[in-house]
Amino acid sequence: LVSVGAGLFILLAPLAGADSEASRIAAQVISGVGFLGAGVLMRTGLSVYGLNTASTIWCSAAIGVLSGSGFFAAAAIGTLFVLSVNIFLRPIANWIGRYSKGKTEHEFLYSIQLICRNRQENTARALLIQLVTVSPLSLQDVESAVGTEDKHTVIRATLAAHERADSQVEQITSRLTLERDIVGVSWRALPAATIE
Repeated sequence: LVSVGAGLFILLAPLAGADSEASRIAAQVISGVGFLGAGVLMRTGLSVYGLNTASTIWCSAAIGVLSGSGFFAAAAIGTLFVLSVNIFLRPIANWIGRYSKGKTEHEFLYSIQLICRNRQENTARALLIQLVTVSPLSLQDVESAVGTEDKHTVIRATLAAHERADSQVEQITSRLTLERDIVGVSWRALPAATIE
């Protein structure tokens, strides 16, 4: 669908001519539709939903630009393509979804807690994020709170992985303990979440 939409947008240039105001308006429509498409994308755990909806919005914008520019035949052909993809490929997508449902995927979660001196909170957070970025883990959230002693900050992070990653989490925490201003580091595995 994304390629159909892109093709429809590109089709406007030869149809309308090089000096057409329609091409300039289409550029603004493309920019605005990008924000709309991004708004319908949803992330749950490690899965992303709404890709079909976003690409259909993209195609609808291209069809609207063609229609608004007076190229009704091209808009009608584009509409047929988009409807065909959404109607006829849906059974195939549902079959693939049923086939993959039998294979359960797990998301393994880990919690890391580190205690650092207050003045080093930003440095400690940046180092933690850097270490996670170069690992196979993904950062789910990070939060900071003042520790029991006012001179310390407690930073907690939740990490996710597609498979057990105890050794990678241990490597991250081991590296954090080398920092002089980090006075304590601990981690634990959280119960695995099943992704549907």
